[in-house]
This record gives sequence, structure tokens and C-alpha cells, in this order.
Amino acid sequence: RACHPVRPDSVVLVLSGLLGFLTYSYDRMHDLSEESDIINAPERTNWLRANYTFMVYLCAIAVVISLIAMLLRPAAIFPIMSTIGLACAYSLPILPDGRSLKKIPGVKTALIVVLWVILTFLIPMTVSGVHWSFPIIGGILYESLMIASIANLNDIRDTRGDSLAGVPTIPVIFGVRIAFFFSLVTIIAATMVGATLGNWVLVMLGVIGTIGLLFNSSKVLEMLR
Repeated sequence: RACHPVRPDSVVLVLSGLLGFLTYSYDRMHDLSEESDIINAPERTNWLRANYTFMVYLCAIAVVISLIAMLLRPAAIFPIMSTIGLACAYSLPILPDGRSLKKIPGVKTALIVVLWVILTFLIPMTVSGVHWSFPIIGGILYESLMIASIANLNDIRDTRGDSLAGVPTIPVIFGVRIAFFFSLVTIIAATMVGATLGNWVLVMLGVIGTIGLLFNSSKVLEMLR
């Protein structure tokens, strides 16, 4: 049977991109007053403060376009609502003691992984009616491991600010050394998943990421001094 190329749904691509932008922008703009953001990324924080009104208008435009896209692809509404709910729950004080989910150890990395899986897999699958299969499950596992590795590396960079702000990331809880090896192990595991899938593009991405980690290991571990 002849294989027909899969054409990407441009509406879903736009929708996923805008939701990623809105989720990230909401989190960054919500945390502008937090000490961790000021310490970890002063240039970004100062830029957002100086251009706050512009960002509000930009996000409003993104919301309008997203709503139009949702009307065109109503099957995506439920996973989108899940994305919005998780993003809000991460930053808002919804817990009984007045804390947000970001104050729970390990939640930050896990939530980032879940959000990306929803945006890049669940929404397209729901809209297109694609069924679960071994390659899709493998792809989700690969993406989850890669994102966990990258998100954790960003947390290593932000260790000082997160520690002062009481954000319990992996490097804050277990230390930079263990966090570094967590990223190394997860990216190697992702590479193995890519090999199992027989997708050598994914394998090459994993190999390049692993080499990059090893070459920069001395810089990362300097933070221990």
C-alpha cells in the first residue's frame, strides 16, 4: 500500500505555537515581582517591565487568534483547556496553605514536560483523530526525556535565584552535581529511545546534546565551588 505524506495542519501549528507563547509569557509576566526572576534573568525581567504594556497587547492578540483557531478546530478545546488550567495552577496560590504548585518539589520540571506533550502531541492527535501507536508513545517518551533534561539545565543556571526564592527545583533540593547527572542520564535515555524507534534524526539530536553536556560539564560543576 502506498504511503501518503502527512500534511501538517496549519491551524493546529499556529494554535500550538500561540499557546506555547501565551503559557510562557503568562508565567514570566506573573513572576516579574519575584526575587528569583530578578536574580536569574535580570535582562529579561527589566525588558518585560519596560515593555509590559506591549506584551499585554501582544498576548491579547494571541488570545484572539487562538480563539478563532479553536473555533476552526473544536476538537482541540479540551486539551487546550487542560493546558490553560495547568499553566494557571502552576503560578496561582491554589493550595490550602496559599502556595502554588511551583512550590512543590519536582513539579516544575514535570509540568513543563506535560505542557509540551499536550501542545505537540495531544492537541494534534485529538484534532486529526490519530490513534495511539508505538511510534507515538516512543515520540512522547523521547520528547519528555529531552525536555526534562533541558528544563533541569535551565534550573541549574537559576539555582541561586530559585534557592533564595524557595523554589524547590532538582538542583536546589539535591545539589548541582546530582542535577547535572540527572540531565545527562535523561538525555542519554532519550537517545536510546530514538534508537529503539529507528529514528536516526532523534538519535543524532540526542548525541549532539550529550556531547554538548559533556563539553560544558566543567562550567556547570564550577557552580559547586
